[in-house]
Amino acid sequence: MASAVAKVSPFGQLLKQSKFSSFDTRIAQVYTTHGGDAHRGDWGFKRPLSIRRRGAFITVKNVDTPEHQTEWSSAEPQALWMKNWDELQITPQWSHHASAEEPRDHVQESDYLPDQRDPSTWRPPCVPNLDAMTREEFRKYLARIQAHRDQFHKETQAKKGVSGLSPYQLSNTYTTGWDDLYAQYLSKRRREDPRSRRIEHLPHRNGGLSYANYTPLQTFLMTKERKGRLVDEYVGKDRKKLFYVASFAGMAGIVQKHHAVLAQPMVWDDPQRTGQVMLRPQNAVLHRLPNVVGRVRQGLKATKMDMELKVSDRQSHVRSNPYPPGSRQYIAAEPLGSASSRRRRMDDAAARSRARLSPSTGVTLGILSNIIRKQDSS
Repeated sequence: MASAVAKVSPFGQLLKQSKFSSFDTRIAQVYTTHGGDAHRGDWGFKRPLSIRRRGAFITVKNVDTPEHQTEWSSAEPQALWMKNWDELQITPQWSHHASAEEPRDHVQESDYLPDQRDPSTWRPPCVPNLDAMTREEFRKYLARIQAHRDQFHKETQAKKGVSGLSPYQLSNTYTTGWDDLYAQYLSKRRREDPRSRRIEHLPHRNGGLSYANYTPLQTFLMTKERKGRLVDEYVGKDRKKLFYVASFAGMAGIVQKHHAVLAQPMVWDDPQRTGQVMLRPQNAVLHRLPNVVGRVRQGLKATKMDMELKVSDRQSHVRSNPYPPGSRQYIAAEPLGSASSRRRRMDDAAARSRARLSPSTGVTLGILSNIIRKQDSS
């Protein structure tokens, strides 16, 4: 006998698909709407909003206040800034240098880098947070680690090449804390277990700002220079110009003096000196990320990032192959500096010269033949 399947009511289905059910006050989210919903002010919340145009972006602080209102703010500067950033196609880096102990979510798999393929060489130890444990969780954690104490003691002595030392004496031979070494040992055992289902805490390398790992070559080939403006110059103590401050892609960047070529900053009293130049990003360095999850949510204003720019002089960015990379024309084309390309250019120039000379030669011979006929007839 077939069992009856419970039907989902239209209201319940709409509630699951709405943004009202997925709204969380502890997570910073940007919302948008499209088509006829935007015309009616339907953003998927409890009531229509006053902003009724397509292409708008908002953040919601509270869906339903005691006054029966939806508190929202405009998020268009943040959304437009993210679109500008995606067009730059550049991978930001952290201000501190990456080391072997820091998490890395991008690893190059290559036969020439065998250590990179071993997760134990680039994943940090999954050490639990003791301060966040309750008393019951901490009691269970102590009971679990006591079962591995003797094995850890034996393996540590074998690694150090000593024997007969107590755990206290052995711990004094290490500069780091004994509890940290023990936690790393347990983390390695859990990681090597194929049946382990523990999820390792691995934050994104740049806070989700860019999910693609663009190389400098990709950035150079797939992007073009964009308009910017040199708004100010920084002068050192000896009155020597050090660098320029530029406005570019919705942020402030630095242009070093040797990267500015002949560009000059804008002058407010001179309408002829606007400081407008074509710029290319060199690198971006992240110093601080916004806190988007928690009781106090932050936006892009909490981000601290430095960007170094370079004025595009076009001569240093001329490519020998003008076709799109990977196309048939790109593969068949030859470098401009090769002997065959020079020979081809000389042949083309000779063909053009013959084309120019052949009509003029025929005209000259016609004029001379007419002169000879006139002389013969006279």
